[in-house]
Amino acid sequence: MQETRGTLSGVVVDRTTDSPLPGATVQLSPTGRGQATDAEGRFTFRNVAPGAYEIEVRFVGYAPHRQSVEMASDETITLAIDLRPQRVGLPDVVVTGALRERTTAEVYRPITALAGEELHQQLGSSIPETLQRVPGFAMQYNGPGAARPSIRGMGGDRVLMLEDGQRTGDLYQTTADHGVMMEPLTAEQIEVIRGPAGLLYGSQALGGVVNVIRNDIPRTRPNEITGMVTTQATSVNDGLAGGATVEAPVGPLALRGELSLRNAQDTRTPQGDLPSTDQTVLNGSFGGSWLPAWGLVGASYRYYDTAYGVPGTFNGELIPGAHPGGVDIEATRETGRLRIVYDRPLLGVFDRVEWDANLIRYDHTEIERRRTDASDIIGTRFEQTSGEMNLTVRHTHAPHGLRLEGAMGLSWYGRDLESGGVSPGTRSGRSGTVAAFAYEEVGYRAVRLQLGARFDYTETSTPDQRDIRVRTREGERIIKSVSNRTFANASGSLAALYNVSDAWTVGTSLSRSFRSPSIEEMYSDGPHLADFSFDIGTPDLKSEIGHGLDLFVRGNTPRLEVEAAAYVNRVNDYIFYAPTGLTVFVDREGDLGRITPVFEAENADATFWGGEGRVQYEAVPNLIADVTASYVRATRRADDNPLPFIPPLTTDAELRYDGARFFGHLGMRWTADQTRVPDPVQRGGTAERPQPPTDGYVLWRGGVGAAFATHGTQHRITLQSQNLTDSTWRDHTSRIKDVAPQPGRNISLTYRVQF
Repeated sequence: MQETRGTLSGVVVDRTTDSPLPGATVQLSPTGRGQATDAEGRFTFRNVAPGAYEIEVRFVGYAPHRQSVEMASDETITLAIDLRPQRVGLPDVVVTGALRERTTAEVYRPITALAGEELHQQLGSSIPETLQRVPGFAMQYNGPGAARPSIRGMGGDRVLMLEDGQRTGDLYQTTADHGVMMEPLTAEQIEVIRGPAGLLYGSQALGGVVNVIRNDIPRTRPNEITGMVTTQATSVNDGLAGGATVEAPVGPLALRGELSLRNAQDTRTPQGDLPSTDQTVLNGSFGGSWLPAWGLVGASYRYYDTAYGVPGTFNGELIPGAHPGGVDIEATRETGRLRIVYDRPLLGVFDRVEWDANLIRYDHTEIERRRTDASDIIGTRFEQTSGEMNLTVRHTHAPHGLRLEGAMGLSWYGRDLESGGVSPGTRSGRSGTVAAFAYEEVGYRAVRLQLGARFDYTETSTPDQRDIRVRTREGERIIKSVSNRTFANASGSLAALYNVSDAWTVGTSLSRSFRSPSIEEMYSDGPHLADFSFDIGTPDLKSEIGHGLDLFVRGNTPRLEVEAAAYVNRVNDYIFYAPTGLTVFVDREGDLGRITPVFEAENADATFWGGEGRVQYEAVPNLIADVTASYVRATRRADDNPLPFIPPLTTDAELRYDGARFFGHLGMRWTADQTRVPDPVQRGGTAERPQPPTDGYVLWRGGVGAAFATHGTQHRITLQSQNLTDSTWRDHTSRIKDVAPQPGRNISLTYRVQF
C-alpha cells in the first residue's frame, strides 16, 4: 500500500517581541529540503513522507533552533518557533570550505561570515572595501575601482574570489589596477576562509577564499514573492548606489532576479581630490531552478559592466610609473551557469551527486588619457574566455556510532586570454587544468577528523614564442627564452576539531599546497601604466609548494564570541614581482614619455607566519565590545629579506549598541608603522629603495541607525562616518601611497527594506 504523505508548517517569531521573522532559513533534515520564511514568518513543507525529522531554523542575530519531529501518515503538523536574540556571534551557517551547509563550529579552518545587520553596516563600494575589518584580510587600494584582496599577506590568485562557489572569471589577480568585478550591494552573505583552501576550489588558493553568496540559482522555492531593496549614498565621492533582488515562485519553478547601479565621482582625500578615481557600475542577473523531489535543475545569467579610473597624478605630482593623464578602464563580464543536483541514493554508496558548470566572457580595455592634443589611445585590451566544470559525489554513513562523510570529484578549469593594444604588458596565452580530489571526514563523540587529497595537471602556453627582450635605461639587457609549460602536483590536508564543550572548540590543520605560475607571471614583457610598472615575466618559473600549519580556537556563548588563530606557511619557490631598481623609458606617439620602474617575476623560498583573532563580548544587554587584530610577517628565507607589500600589524576596536529598534557604534582602527620593507637594490653605485616604509595611523568611525517593521516589510536605515577626523593616512600595500593619501572623511547613508 502506498504511504500517504503529510504537511509540516510553522511560524517563526522573535521570542522577546513576538514579531514574525521573514527570511529565516528553515531546513528539514535529512531530506535536504529548505526554504526561507515569508513576510509573516511562515514556512510550509508539503509531501513529507512518514518518519523522523529534525527542523533547523537559523536567522542572523538569533540563536539557532533545532527540534525533532515525528511525522505520521497523512498528518498535518504546525509548529510555533520562537528564536532567542543573540547579539554576538557569526552567522550560524556557512557553505564555503565544505560540500554542504554546516555551522561555523564545524568548519576545519578559520572563517568569517558577514550577513544581515553586520553586512549592512560594513557595506563598501567594492567587495575588498566591505571586508576591511575581517581578521587577516587587507585591501590593496589603488583607487575605488582598483581595490584587490589580500589574506595573510598573500594576494593575486592566491586569494580565490568566488560567486556562489564558482570563479569570477575576471582579471583581479593579475595586476594592481584590476579590481574585483562583483557588486557588494546585493550580496546575501560573504564568507572568508583564511589559509590554504585548495582542496575543493583549486590548488591556487594558498592564501584563502572569498565566497560572495547570492543564490543566483535558487536552492529553495519560496512560498510567495520575497526580495530586498538597498540604496546607499556616500559623501567622499558624491556616490549613489541602488540595488534590488526578487525571488518568486512561478508554477513548479523558483525564479530570482537582480539589478543594481552605482555611480561615483573622484575620491576626496584630506589633501585634495584624487583625479581619475570615478566609477560607474551596472550589474544584473536572472536565474531559475526546478526543484523536484529528487533534487534541482537550474541556470542563471549575470551581466556586470563597469568603467573606472586609475590615478596618474596628485596635486600636480606624477605617481611613479603612472600615466600623467590617468587611465580609464572599461570592463564587462558575462557569466552563464548551469547546476544539476541529484539528491537520492546512488549505487548503494553515494547519497548526492552535483554537477555545475559556467562559461564567462570578460572584456577589459585600458584607455590612456593624453596630455597633448592627440586623441586618447587604447593602451591595453584583454579579451578572456574562461570556464569550469565540477562533478562531485558525496556519501554519509553512521556505522557503530561513527559519522562518516566524504566526497570525491573531478574538475576542469580553462582560460583563454587574448591581449592587445599599444602596450598590453603581457602576451596572449592559454591555460587549462584538470583535477581529481577526494576527502573523508569521520566523527566520534567530541572529535572530528578530515583527510583530503587533490591532484592537478595544468598546461600553459602562448602563441608568441619570441624571446622576451628588454633594454633598461641603466644599460642592462634582459633576454629570456619563451616556451610552453606543463605542471603536475598533489596537494592535501589533514585537519582535526575537538569540542572541549558545547561552547568551545579547538582545531588544527596541516596542509600541502601547490600553485603553478600564471600566464602573466611567465609571459609579461611590457609596461602596464595603470599598474605603475614595467613587468617582465619569467617563462621557466617553478611551481610554488606550500606547507602550512594552523592552530585555532572558537568559543560561542550567549554573551561571548571568540575566534583566534596562529599559523605558519613555508612556501618553496614563492613567486613575486621583485622591484629591480631598474627603469625603462616608455614613449608614446603624440604624448610625453615617462620613466617606469621595472618589476621582474622570480622564485624565492618564503615563510609567512602570524596570527589573527576576533572577540565579541556583550558586557550589558545589547552593548557589545568588538575587538579584532591581525599580524603577518613574510620573509625570503635565503637572505631574511622582507617581501614587498605586506600589511602591518592592525587592530580594530568597536563599542556598539544593538537594540531591537535602535543601534549605533563608535570604533577605531589602529595600524602600526610598517618598517619591514625589502632591502635597497644596488645599481651603478647607488642604492635604490624599491619600497619605502609607511607610517602607521589611527582612524575613527561612528554611526547610528534604526530598524522597524511595517505592513509585512523589514526596514533598516544607517547613517555612519568613516575617517571621522579626516586624517591623512597611507596604505602600505597601495602602489599610489608614495604620492597620494587614502580617502578622507566619508559620510554614508544606507537604507534597506526586505519584503
